[in-house]
Amino acid sequence: MRGNYWMLSQSDNELLTRVGPGTPMGELMRRYWIPAVLSSEVAAGGIPHRTRLLGEDLLVLRLTSGLSTTMSPLCPHRGASLFFGRNEEEGIRCVYHGWKFDAHGLCVDMPSEPPESNFKDKVSIKAYATRERNGVIWIYMGPNQVSPPELPDLQWNLVPENQCYLSKRVAQNNYMQAMEGEIDSSHSSFLHSRFVDPFAGTERTGGTQQQGLVYKMKDRHPRFQVLDNDYGVLIGARRNAEENSYYWRITQFLYPFHTIIPPYGENPAFSGHAWIPMDDHHTMALCFTYHPTESLTTKMIKGLKNGPRAGQEGLHPTVSVFLPYSTKPEGNWWPKHNIDNDFNVNWEVQKEIQYTGLPGTWVQDSGMQETMGTLVDRTNEHLGTSDTAIIRTRRALLQSAKALYDQGIEPISAHDPRGYNVRSAALVLDHSTDWVQGSEYFRKAASEINYSAV
Repeated sequence: MRGNYWMLSQSDNELLTRVGPGTPMGELMRRYWIPAVLSSEVAAGGIPHRTRLLGEDLLVLRLTSGLSTTMSPLCPHRGASLFFGRNEEEGIRCVYHGWKFDAHGLCVDMPSEPPESNFKDKVSIKAYATRERNGVIWIYMGPNQVSPPELPDLQWNLVPENQCYLSKRVAQNNYMQAMEGEIDSSHSSFLHSRFVDPFAGTERTGGTQQQGLVYKMKDRHPRFQVLDNDYGVLIGARRNAEENSYYWRITQFLYPFHTIIPPYGENPAFSGHAWIPMDDHHTMALCFTYHPTESLTTKMIKGLKNGPRAGQEGLHPTVSVFLPYSTKPEGNWWPKHNIDNDFNVNWEVQKEIQYTGLPGTWVQDSGMQETMGTLVDRTNEHLGTSDTAIIRTRRALLQSAKALYDQGIEPISAHDPRGYNVRSAALVLDHSTDWVQGSEYFRKAASEINYSAV
């Protein structure tokens, strides 16, 4: 601490943000499954998908049987790219000399060598455990490739696909900058605010969720309380509601990069992100919106795909916002609003309509996070009480990474999938009610809860 501010040392900032092989945070991240690729991005017997995770370039492909697999993109023979390989008969064959590798990275054919040679039995390529569930391909890059832990019980990936909408985008900044933005409830009263009626063009249906927007505009300095637990950090942001009550916006940080934000609007659904580190300087933001018990309506999906209003981006990037395909990793998901064009800020809109002039929710967030630099120097920060959630989340990650790297202590959450079966909440409680106890019922991912009333 320095005065009223908590300062991060340069060494801890390096530890927090560097995720490559052999780094403490990189080793921690590798103990968890990564929801890296949408199932729709790879076809059976089709073109491999280029991705980059934790500083490693990878190919994700679906073999002819439909099985998905993840491996190094370079042939171990001469280093040629397997992206151009032939996806055939349950393996990928390098087009340079015909070496073929199966789903486990084992060389199963080496036609350039004499028939009597057993050289193929001595050659393999790095491959990672890969699982698929409800439209998402998960990758495990940890040490136990033979028997990795179970997939986490994140409810957005447990519900049927028609109850969940997913999108992706690449951000040109470190994962921590992006994740800190979502657990910071105080910024929404400024960055995402408008000078016009926030309900303009929609029917006011009342309820806690829409009223919450009013509370956030009236009380712009929320009081934070946080609670550490085995799966991450529970974050409560308290605002004044009525005379004898508080409005609580309760969010979740779940190891190592998952966040959940509360439902809102006339058809409550939960949203959030997996802030997946591609490397130290790029993040793949996997965004989800799901309803625990009902299919998402056609109207809702249309809004998620096309934005809340013309020319505006919502929490999800719209389907038309991406640059033309490139050969970079995740080449379909680089957005046209980015630091190279000042996120297409509209200064006239800033004057009269919107606080920032930036075209929508995720653009406003990314605009702030990318302009910090691809990897921000946190030793120059001045954090106050409104940054309590950020401080606690950093400490939790640092402690877990150091415990693993220095003492070999595996994080509990990596081996307990049930710990992830939680949700966020937004509700009004009277002054005498403890926020953790008062929200417990709504934070349980149980089907019997009447979600439309939350």
